[in-house]
Amino acid sequence: MNILILAAGDYAAEQTERRFPIWMSEVDGVLVLERQIRALRKVGDARFIFAFRQADADAFFLADIVEQVAPGSKVITIRRETGGAACTALLAADAVDMDDELIVASATDQIDVDIADCIVRFRSRRADAGVLTFPSLHPRYSYVRIDAEGWVVESAEKRPISRAASAGLYWFARSQDFFDAASEMILKDAHVHGRFYICPALNELVLRHKRIDAIGIEQEQYHPLKSERGLTNLAGGTEAYA
Repeated sequence: MNILILAAGDYAAEQTERRFPIWMSEVDGVLVLERQIRALRKVGDARFIFAFRQADADAFFLADIVEQVAPGSKVITIRRETGGAACTALLAADAVDMDDELIVASATDQIDVDIADCIVRFRSRRADAGVLTFPSLHPRYSYVRIDAEGWVVESAEKRPISRAASAGLYWFARSQDFFDAASEMILKDAHVHGRFYICPALNELVLRHKRIDAIGIEQEQYHPLKSERGLTNLAGGTEAYA
């Protein structure tokens, strides 16, 4: 299993004398990034790949931190701003086993569910891809439209096409499917406000008649860490990351 953690986007300051990515904040004495790794490690035999800003990697010795938490992981450093999360993910292509499964997750989206159970469900339905969703209508999120049998038939970014908002974690039975879909999306210039996101790439899989499963979770199980308020909410329910 390849697990790609994207941690090269914009971040809120934690604010003391220096700026830190919010995923370097501590909750109960543990880095948010480490909590994410612990949760994802439950899927079993996994190889972590991290995409960091070069400036962050140098300033905060991120390779050393990763080696302590997930020895043997691959660290990809991004020297300049990319065109969005999908572009950042493509930069990690050389580090991924294309025939193996892939999880793409953000370092700032924390989810209080057993990820291993979700993967079992995706496999049992013989899905080609899978996404976790929570109920919302706010246009800051990504969305998927789901048919009566539970399959994703459309995805959109910052556009509530349904009440099923993406929780920011995506699974693919074959890594190659994701990278092909993301590349095709970019070739079609299917950007949103000049940025290329992960969720809209699912549309390319739909066009190829791939089966995309969706698992719904409760809103309180999803913790998007964009601010200090998000950290406070996470601190109130950390059992899944203990």
